[in-house]
Amino acid sequence: MTKTNRTMLLIVLILGLAAGVYWLEQPSTPPAALPAVTSAPDLNRLAEQAVALYRSSQDMQAGPKPGQWKLEAKASNSAGPFVGVFGPLQQAQDGQGRQLLLSTFVADTADSAGEGMDSFAASGISRLLLFVLQNGQYVLQTEKQLEMGTNGMAAAARVVQLGPHEWGWVLQSGYVQQGYTASTVEFFHATASDIRSMGHLTEQADNKGVCGDAAGAGCPAVTELQTHWRWLPQAATPGGRFYPLDIQWQGMIDGKKVSQHSQLLPDANSGNYPFPPSLNVQF
Repeated sequence: MTKTNRTMLLIVLILGLAAGVYWLEQPSTPPAALPAVTSAPDLNRLAEQAVALYRSSQDMQAGPKPGQWKLEAKASNSAGPFVGVFGPLQQAQDGQGRQLLLSTFVADTADSAGEGMDSFAASGISRLLLFVLQNGQYVLQTEKQLEMGTNGMAAAARVVQLGPHEWGWVLQSGYVQQGYTASTVEFFHATASDIRSMGHLTEQADNKGVCGDAAGAGCPAVTELQTHWRWLPQAATPGGRFYPLDIQWQGMIDGKKVSQHSQLLPDANSGNYPFPPSLNVQF
């Protein structure tokens, strides 16, 4: 090997060694930061906590049967106490993007023991409960107590969907007295800040028991009305707030035949359904 070749080889070795040292001294690239993982709140757990807090605030005690709660309270026509149950917990989102929790508490008077043994004038209580998710917990926004029913029994209550982002409740109650029978349903809407009635509808009414099989000048003209209703989500107008309420009336009122069918939406000003007064029979 000539002197020139030895010199060139030495130069190559020196350059390779320098490159290796440079590569070893370069700082390693820091690993990419992992995105922060935020777990979604357990809304079911928060819902149960909200109802437990409500029971505590009302000083409710466990009732005689599993799932029942005793409430020491008074109503305008009932001395109390009341024994009742909470309805299913319905989670929903309204048109403003708020996370809602809707439920009910339906309680009969303790004296009725759920068997309708209290006085005719006494009624149970039905409470409509509306919670809103705020700062990681459901907070009671508003509630409404209704005193409907007879013989110590409360009106049945349940949560319903009124439109794509509209929610509320229906309350159903009835009575039988001195030959008259009637049942009524009342609709309620959970607004941004309140629970508002949307009107009541007579579901059934008859006076067949007033005179029985006898007929005479003192007997009233026959009333025997049946009303069937349902919401029609498939018939909602694009962008409409509420589903149409489909109603069918059949029977007789004061001896006159009735047959009518309507699809109703809440009035834009009052928020009430425009039920025909002539078909809302009252005894």
